[in-house]
Amino acid sequence: MIEFIINYCAPTLAHIKVANLFSYPLTSLETLKEELRAVNEQINPSGIYATLLKIGKKRALIYVYQQQALEIELRKLNVKQFLTTIGYQSFNLKDCLNFLKKRLMISEAFPHEIGFFLGYPYDDVIGFIEHEGKDYAYKGYWKVYANVEEMKHLFKKYADCKQYYLKQYEQGISLQCLCCLLYTSDAADDS
Repeated sequence: MIEFIINYCAPTLAHIKVANLFSYPLTSLETLKEELRAVNEQINPSGIYATLLKIGKKRALIYVYQQQALEIELRKLNVKQFLTTIGYQSFNLKDCLNFLKKRLMISEAFPHEIGFFLGYPYDDVIGFIEHEGKDYAYKGYWKVYANVEEMKHLFKKYADCKQYYLKQYEQGISLQCLCCLLYTSDAADDS
């Protein structure tokens, strides 16, 4: 699981993105829970958490997030107002995550508010909803509807971060230490 987390969640580990999400092969629920426990032992001291969002027949949806950054994101007035309109009643982090999990379980499609939980800009989440995923100005880590040049720069930073973290891990840096690395574009240039 560690390779998946580094590959899909490096910007979160580097504290430059609120959260990431990935699909993980499911062999048994007990094994998955043990893997998550072991990962959390390494990443929780840096304020990063991995949790199971949804279980399918052969895959599990794993959510890795920075607790403090996610709490800030969910407290933004426009985000709270939107989430309230679709049924979120409490903005306690645990309650929000539990409600998101329920929505994932009952919906065949991804609930669109997941963009807020991943730290996507408000305008892009709302743009995606209003345009039904079409007519976007740019597509990278998500579909962009506003601030295209800024998002292109951010997406490059995420990609560089991923390459840097993968290289550091290949060189023997532990997951726990990766969570403590201060990532800058200069660090990626030096590698």
